[in-house]
Amino acid sequence: MNNKKWTNAIKALDDGKSSENENISNKVLGSEIETNKITVEEGEIYLIDENKPSNIIKTFDKEIKSDEINIPNEFIDLLIGKKTGKKSSKVSLLDMPIAATNILFRSIALVKSSQFNAKARPIQLELFEEEFKTKQNAKVSLAINVKDISSNVRRDGRVTGRREKVREAIDFLQNNLFVWVIGKNSTGETVDTKLSYIESPSFTKGKVFFDMNVFWFERLLNLKLYNTTLLELPELLGNTRHVVFSVYLERFTSNQWIQWNYKNINETFALNYSDANNLAKGFLRELRHKLDKNSLKSFQYRVDGDNIWIMPYEMKNLVGENKIELQSSTLEKLDDNYFANSVARKHKLSKEKKQSILDIIKISTSDKNILKSAYEEFKRYCRSKEVKVSILKYSGEKFLNTWNKFIFEEYKKTDKFVNYPNGFPRV
Repeated sequence: MNNKKWTNAIKALDDGKSSENENISNKVLGSEIETNKITVEEGEIYLIDENKPSNIIKTFDKEIKSDEINIPNEFIDLLIGKKTGKKSSKVSLLDMPIAATNILFRSIALVKSSQFNAKARPIQLELFEEEFKTKQNAKVSLAINVKDISSNVRRDGRVTGRREKVREAIDFLQNNLFVWVIGKNSTGETVDTKLSYIESPSFTKGKVFFDMNVFWFERLLNLKLYNTTLLELPELLGNTRHVVFSVYLERFTSNQWIQWNYKNINETFALNYSDANNLAKGFLRELRHKLDKNSLKSFQYRVDGDNIWIMPYEMKNLVGENKIELQSSTLEKLDDNYFANSVARKHKLSKEKKQSILDIIKISTSDKNILKSAYEEFKRYCRSKEVKVSILKYSGEKFLNTWNKFIFEEYKKTDKFVNYPNGFPRV
């Protein structure tokens, strides 16, 4: 199968996004998906011969246009110190240079168009294995602008790359982000082989080039469980541990309290605080302040003995003096998500009803406008002299019944009402 057919097939998949929520007890290390941590499947053999040249199957070197990336949960589990198999050492990468974190984010962004969910679309995994696992030394090549990894702004306003910082980041990833696998060479001999995340790096014309073996490429592609976050998050937060915490926070449902033992937070994020109070003051306070200004999800917290209760919440937009400008499509999506989360939180709607709101506003722009204008009319009604009641008095089914009446009234103002009098969007 040629590269174009494989790429087109990959693009046809479902996203399979999952973000489960649960209380985090003393027994849990931090990941709510313990069974999905990165592992080298017992008996899986890779066609690797270190005496033969690399076989570059695909090149990723186009300009990154998206504001967001899809990060597999198991990849984050690796960064917080999960084991990657019996023959791999436990690695903790939370102290890596921020430029190295940028390389990880940028490489995930480059392969975004080829990502797939093997569970939802097993045929995509078969296509991947046919293309990449049946050839000796199969690899992909990636190219990233040096200034996108680490940069300086000159007095004249020009942005230049910091090659020394990028070299430092590459050295860190080569030496620390690796796994041992069983390789089979061209003579049929099996050999324990070390596979680093970055192979054969080089610099030219303002770009850094490197190869990636099939093991790591598959880890970036397979979205069994994943969450979406901003591509520029490393630049916005400037600290790898804060970046990883922010991405980890995406796993949990907004506006619901999570109980987390401080010892588990210590272990998960390689911290060393003596008690919950010190952890909250020394780590969470600064982190929350950063996320409030520079992320799309932040959190509230409160200390309860040895436990810390954390409640994630959505931000409507980036509010700090940030260095990035989001695309209009991203801003629109953020506004829609904020609206659905805000309505659901204020009026105590179920997760299913919140999703129903999101489905309506994602499918139809006209229906989205009807929902939003109807909600504004509902708020005006509550503030009117005749009523004078807090909107929070309306919750659950009482709120939905009232809102749907306003939705119908707004729908009656549209041209669609003439031909489809009962076609208004119901929540």
